[in-house]
Amino acid sequence: MEPTCSPNQSADEEQSAKSSRRHRRQEKRQKRLEDTRLALIAKPYSNYRLPVSVPSTDVNLLLLSRYDALADRDRHPPLFVVPDQKSQWARLRMVLCPVHGCSCSLDPNGWLAHYLNVHLPKLGMSFVGVPLPTEKQTLHATCHIDSLEYDVNTLLGVYGYHRLGLNPLNCPRNTLLPREYRKYSQHGVLMLFACRTRHSLLWQRKQMDDVIAIWVSTPLQGVSISLRCVVQSAQSTRYYSKCIKARPLPTAVVQASPCRDFIKTDSNVIVISYQDLWQLKSLNAGQQLLHVVLHVTGEQKI
Repeated sequence: MEPTCSPNQSADEEQSAKSSRRHRRQEKRQKRLEDTRLALIAKPYSNYRLPVSVPSTDVNLLLLSRYDALADRDRHPPLFVVPDQKSQWARLRMVLCPVHGCSCSLDPNGWLAHYLNVHLPKLGMSFVGVPLPTEKQTLHATCHIDSLEYDVNTLLGVYGYHRLGLNPLNCPRNTLLPREYRKYSQHGVLMLFACRTRHSLLWQRKQMDDVIAIWVSTPLQGVSISLRCVVQSAQSTRYYSKCIKARPLPTAVVQASPCRDFIKTDSNVIVISYQDLWQLKSLNAGQQLLHVVLHVTGEQKI
């Protein structure tokens, strides 16, 4: 007689087969996930293992990390990344803050936010921006001669101009701006400086004379900004006009040279002798003014 299987025995065998198939599917899934993780780590361009350094003052940004970004479904990169300033490679991309008395090294795209948060409350010099693109972007400033100190770079104004020569979507943006200044995230930043120093002019090589140097700086790196600078003293028809280029800020690994040194070789500086300003010496201290007008003429990549 042939053996017969009971209904309970056939049900147990079917349940065992289902459990075995489920176990094999789980093993395949685990192996596939492990292979994907190893492939991410093994790729030379992978940033899977790199941490993200963020400012400790922003609680919301502390929650962002590249680990969390890769774990998301869309796998978008983090919104903001600050390079580690202890790294020598990162310091090559940092610039020195040009404001007198400030020794901060920071990212070029974050200088405007640094000025608005740190220096604006102390200096009281507001940021002036050109909101709409125009054919001639004109910026104005006033310099009090009596307030200039020897060998001190005095900040006369901070301006934002609309970048016309480059695609704003491909240009570096100003990061971490306060809410009321976020409309200037795609604007270029210009800083107007003046300094009173002693310098020998070309026709007076053996005689040192007091001069006033006026120049423009920018935190932007890798671009050349052309300007036309016009300086005119108050109550006088004489003026000084010169086409200059904005001087890039020195990097954190290069020591900034003082004004009396770089005006000897840099042609992007307007040097005015005190002898040319003799008309202002007879005026009151409050009337000894220089009016500076800047015309942004163009910008191009270096």
